[in-house]
Amino acid sequence: MDFDDQLIIVMDTSNGFWFLPGGGVEQNESIEETAKREAAEELGLEIKINQIVRVYHVTLVSRQTRDQIKIPPFIAVHATPLGGQLKKEYASNRKIVLIKKKHCKSLLHDFEIPREYQCMKPYHYISKEVVRQLVTR
Repeated sequence: MDFDDQLIIVMDTSNGFWFLPGGGVEQNESIEETAKREAAEELGLEIKINQIVRVYHVTLVSRQTRDQIKIPPFIAVHATPLGGQLKKEYASNRKIVLIKKKHCKSLLHDFEIPREYQCMKPYHYISKEVVRQLVTR
């Protein structure tokens, strides 16, 4: 989400883990409909989609069995807010933060992902890649 020179991130204040806002596609929903619904639900904003930044295809591999599972793609969109009021949080310990693009490089440093967020590891790496692309435009 682009607020002139700022991006929206979500941060777990209990451990510093951060990620980009988003969610899954519901049945018979387009990418644009999903992005708009998720922005309204999580952020309290009505948005305009400017472009699809990138589509990420992810295959999870089991450590024990080496089985591979393809999960639905992650689709990053660049959007502009049209209306609504940006929420301050959307769940306990999950703060919604506006961060200036010039300060986003601090988000790209590696850090240990908290145990409770290990399942979000691919999503976190994708979030970092999206931030990297958006701050180098």
